[in-house]
Amino acid sequence: DALRQLQGHGDMASVGTSAERVVELIGDRAGVCVAAVNGPSSTVISGSPEDVAAVVADAEAAGLRARVIDVGYASHNPQIDALHDLLTDRLADIRPTPTDIAFYSTVTAERLDDTTALDTAYWITNLRQPVRFADTVEALLADGYRLFIEASPHPVLNLGIQETIEQADASATVVPTLRRDHGDTAQLTRAAAQAFVAGADIDWRRWFPTDPAPRTIDLPTYAFQHQHYWLEHSTRAGKTLAAEHSVAEAQWWQAVDELDLGLLAETLRSQEGSDEAVRALEPALPVLQGWRRRHREQATIDSWRYRVTWKHLPDTADPRLDGEWLLFVPDGHAEHPAVRATVDALTEHGAASVRLHPVEAGRVRREELAAVDTSGLAGIVNLLPLDETPHPEHAAVPAGLAATTALVQALGDTGTTVPLHTVTQGAVSTGATDPLTHPLQAHVWGLGRVAALEHPRMWGGLVDLPARVDRHTLAGLAAALLPQDEDQIAVRATGTHTRRLVHAPATASGSGVGWQPRGTTLITGGTGGIGAVLARWLAREGAPHLLLTSRRGPDAPGAQELAAELRGLGTAVTLTACDVSDPRQLRDLLDGTPPEHPLTAVIHAAGMTDLTSIADLTTARLDDVLGSKSDAARNLHELTRDMDLTAFVMFSSGAGVWGSGQQGAYGAANHFLDALADHRRSQGLPATSIAWGPWAEAGMSADPESLSYFKRFGLLPIGPDLCVKALHQAVGAGDATLTVANFDWATFTPTFTAQRPSPFLDDLPENRREAEQRGSAAETGAFREELAKTPGAQRHGFLVQHVRTHAAATLGRTVEDIPAAKPFQELGFDSLTAVQLRNQLNATTGLALPPTVIFDHPTSESLASHLRAQLGGDGEPTGEAGVLAALDKWDAAYGTAGVNEAARRRIVARLHVLVSKWSPAQDGPEGGESGHADLEAASADDIFDLISNEFGKS
Repeated sequence: DALRQLQGHGDMASVGTSAERVVELIGDRAGVCVAAVNGPSSTVISGSPEDVAAVVADAEAAGLRARVIDVGYASHNPQIDALHDLLTDRLADIRPTPTDIAFYSTVTAERLDDTTALDTAYWITNLRQPVRFADTVEALLADGYRLFIEASPHPVLNLGIQETIEQADASATVVPTLRRDHGDTAQLTRAAAQAFVAGADIDWRRWFPTDPAPRTIDLPTYAFQHQHYWLEHSTRAGKTLAAEHSVAEAQWWQAVDELDLGLLAETLRSQEGSDEAVRALEPALPVLQGWRRRHREQATIDSWRYRVTWKHLPDTADPRLDGEWLLFVPDGHAEHPAVRATVDALTEHGAASVRLHPVEAGRVRREELAAVDTSGLAGIVNLLPLDETPHPEHAAVPAGLAATTALVQALGDTGTTVPLHTVTQGAVSTGATDPLTHPLQAHVWGLGRVAALEHPRMWGGLVDLPARVDRHTLAGLAAALLPQDEDQIAVRATGTHTRRLVHAPATASGSGVGWQPRGTTLITGGTGGIGAVLARWLAREGAPHLLLTSRRGPDAPGAQELAAELRGLGTAVTLTACDVSDPRQLRDLLDGTPPEHPLTAVIHAAGMTDLTSIADLTTARLDDVLGSKSDAARNLHELTRDMDLTAFVMFSSGAGVWGSGQQGAYGAANHFLDALADHRRSQGLPATSIAWGPWAEAGMSADPESLSYFKRFGLLPIGPDLCVKALHQAVGAGDATLTVANFDWATFTPTFTAQRPSPFLDDLPENRREAEQRGSAAETGAFREELAKTPGAQRHGFLVQHVRTHAAATLGRTVEDIPAAKPFQELGFDSLTAVQLRNQLNATTGLALPPTVIFDHPTSESLASHLRAQLGGDGEPTGEAGVLAALDKWDAAYGTAGVNEAARRRIVARLHVLVSKWSPAQDGPEGGESGHADLEAASADDIFDLISNEFGKS
């Protein structure tokens, strides 16, 4: 009503440029002003119809988008002053109240903690002052918000939000609600799905009112594929809802946490009857405090929980290999199904020749393998893991693992860059219907991840074959041997799968359940730091009898004191010296279990760490590490498999999940535990293997020096109390394998991938943006190659067709439906589809086009001209994009350069010098000069060793 009194006296218009540029266009026109700033290139003006029309005309003459908005009045303008008294009267009944939901004002562009200030005067000011929408979005981004949902009949602010996000160099998602002509219910469903995928907590009960407890389920990627690949979103502790609580709410919970009635009374002072409320709440405070603590603990545990999953890869229609291939095969295994399958896959898919080199796996030395001629090869395939027999001198080590270690050492000694692919059979499980049949071969998967870090230019990857090989499997194997970033692949009859790490928060039902110990619980390594933590926890949980073993048993430091403490908690304790890697000692130990307390649970926490690079790893050292970890686990498995166990828990390590430099033996031993857990589950036996990050206060990495080392690489310590809670939940929920670690992804990922990409981390939301950028690199390279081949006179036509093709794909039409001269808006593009097309063009061209590029260059013809100008005369990007493109080209060339180790060191040293030139100058006496002096004084070997030592570990 009030605004209608201004009808005919004013207009508003949208101008597609920055507020600063609009101010220049306004000049000295006093009757018009900036009314709203919705984004870096989205500004609204308001004022008299004549002045607004003049600014629009000037903007169009300058080649800018501008249009008058059909409202007929001028809000956010001094014209509103004439309505002050009327608005004061009409809005006098406003009674603002406090809220628990964060409120950001577009008047002040900041959070408003006290929403009782949203009175009549505020809303009149809101209507009178410019709308600082873009500034407010920036404030929300700064406070940690990463999901923006526009509730409107049609998205008009999505584009401005997207621009603001990109200008802030942030990673966030913008979701519309309704869209014109897209169907209300269907579009709202799509919006809910987009929000869910972006991490929103959707109350599905509202969508399924007849189901009292609806739940999400994993979806197969295609018909008849029985493996689940849904990417689970995670509620990350402390990061899900930034600035979650109002000041009053924060005070409330502080009072609860501290059981502070005085603070509670102060918080409630403004409420009527607050004294009575405080008295009524006093008995409930301890209950609320406990609930609050458990909620925080569970959120923290959930943020540490990860699991390995297998993701289906698109089939390669006809994978083509070439050149000569060398296969290292265990002696006597030439007719092994996996060997025959590898030979067939190579020969049927283009390899010019295949040469088999038989190896006596249990006796081969690296010098013999280094003498094998590898010059001119297209690839090397290592099939030595197929030999699972014990090494003749070191029984804990499978012969195939010892031979694989020697092969990696030998090829490293020669400096070859011919890719080495290691093939196993039945060493991994891609899901419940795919049993893991050969856990001993899984040792090589743990070793291989370390080899990928220590020999990034030589390592080709790990490939696992199924028990039965058919024609489809041969094609999958051939595709797995192609050059690619994927380096952990399982080929199955249902398709090819690649290994991924994903979040695994406890289910709503699983987070509250646990395993209840009874009878005897055996803890190997029971007198060590972690063993003692577990023993105390089990005693507090009411375990009747604990059998604690270690190499020294009752003579271990602190063992007698620990036993006395446990007995004081009401638990019977037996301390025994036992080498669990010796099956006879273990059998005697198990036979001596008291009949009144039969063995019902095993926790294998024993082990030894080792920091030795693969190049220096001896079979004897392998034997030491595997003996205490994997060989002991195998003995426990075999000697207890007929017992009625309720839990079989193994303490693994992240070194076996993602790989860690200088931990080849440790990684192999720990990954075997994960494989053994999958193997036991396939046989219907209980098993839980937890791969831990570094523990604080207990374990082999609890000393300050080790914890500081891990922190530098993005692995933060986890507290023992929450670790045992995580273990309790995992066993109770039936988790077979689980990773529990506290990652600082901003540090860990770039460090871990410094020398070699790792798609293994790509499906984590924290790493998705980098993965998408890397994933588009191949597409960008193909586009540039095609453009470079196109004669200069035909390049404009090539670019027009390129734009039309992607415009058609965005709208779901054919290219013929996209005339080159027809404006995009007339074709049906809106702000959302404009951003989608822009994203496609950025991915293919390698450019950084703004979200408004579709409106700035509104036809395929004009947009193609703009692309050509941005790409330069030779079709290559300029500026930042050009530099990055050049680096991509160098990386591709270097990867196939075939340089030896000494040359590589010199190249890395030169790169270090270049990086120092590009780095910002340091201020003060400790800056640039001394750094450059140190660099000049260092030898190439010094610099390379520094980089290799730092980035080869994780």
